[in-house]
Amino acid sequence: MDEKSRRGKQRAGVCVELKLRILVIHNRYRQPGGEDVVASSQARLLREKGHAVQLLEKDNREIDNYGFLRKAALFFQMADNPFAAAEVQKIVRAFKPHVAHVHNTLPLLSPSIYTPLAQAGVKVIQFLHNYRLLCAAGTLFRGGAPCTLCVDGNLQHAVEYRCWADSRFASLGFTRMLRRHRRLRTWHEKVDLFVALNSFMRDLLVKQDIVPAGKIVVQPNFLDVERPPAAPGGLGEGFVFAARLVAEKGVATLMRAQELFREPRLEIIGDGLLLPPSPGPPFAGRLPREEVLRRLAAARALIFPSEWPEGCPSTILEAMALGKPVIASRVPGAAELVEDGVTGLLFEPGDAAALAARMKRLHEDPALAARLGAAGRERYLREYSTEAGYGRLEEDYRLLGLASPSRPV
Repeated sequence: MDEKSRRGKQRAGVCVELKLRILVIHNRYRQPGGEDVVASSQARLLREKGHAVQLLEKDNREIDNYGFLRKAALFFQMADNPFAAAEVQKIVRAFKPHVAHVHNTLPLLSPSIYTPLAQAGVKVIQFLHNYRLLCAAGTLFRGGAPCTLCVDGNLQHAVEYRCWADSRFASLGFTRMLRRHRRLRTWHEKVDLFVALNSFMRDLLVKQDIVPAGKIVVQPNFLDVERPPAAPGGLGEGFVFAARLVAEKGVATLMRAQELFREPRLEIIGDGLLLPPSPGPPFAGRLPREEVLRRLAAARALIFPSEWPEGCPSTILEAMALGKPVIASRVPGAAELVEDGVTGLLFEPGDAAALAARMKRLHEDPALAARLGAAGRERYLREYSTEAGYGRLEEDYRLLGLASPSRPV
């Protein structure tokens, strides 16, 4: 549709759907996680809606092939990567995006990518998937317990405890990046809108003056979940835990709960540092997402015992989409998604006895499990489906002044 026709339809009161050129930027993790799924799902959905989308991705597995000097250079490039900035500038000149969706930038891209976007007048939306702007680990969790030392005090704590990549040198490079861009007020001046996944995340970033209050909104993730052969809503048997096997995911609590209540089958899906004991619950290791969904669809419920303030856990959304109740710890991120007694059951983080009691309850009351799962499925369709998520993206574009039907594209 040409500009004259577009304006004519606007004057006639006809709704004209806006089509944008959107650049999606993401630095993939060495160990795939929810952020990677969200970035890919977002790009796919936008293309399906008719927008022109270009994806700029880096993968941390590239670092395995670096020599010593190139790895050492990451110390400086984590804060300012001129090569990444030049690559973004080249894409901007050729593609001419209206808006950039930025996900993870570290360590291969760096905050320097904001500059060519801002210089070209490209609106920047930074999606916040964790607490990395405050915490080198991104989890506010260390040594098996919540940690806010860097939030409440000096970033030097991150270096002392090797919170980035378990390396003092890498952690020093990370804290150097945070200090530099806080001093330059990069996130205040070169990002147009931040999307936090829950109110706890938003409030903490605003309180610490990392993000301006007028530039941040709270919006949960969305996921496109295709139904596996086992249809959602079936009662299923046993329980599934699907996450990275690290301390903050509550693996130790899960193992203690399993010791207290051995009767139902528990399957552990994922990999990481904390492998389950042998003999112990069935351990599937890391599986393709399609297989994880198939096994979750065949289970009674998902167990989510996390002990750090989460963002918007993809695994919980997947369980809800499949009509499965969730037994989750009452931590930020999970507690916003799981309504106790409505879409699942909550317990206090680290309380293995309470987790075991809730497992027992759903094991012995299949009708309750079915009712909670059905309510979760309804909430997924209403709030976390692709259509709901696309509606929130349209809200973001309106906030940035991109929703005028007469805007040239």
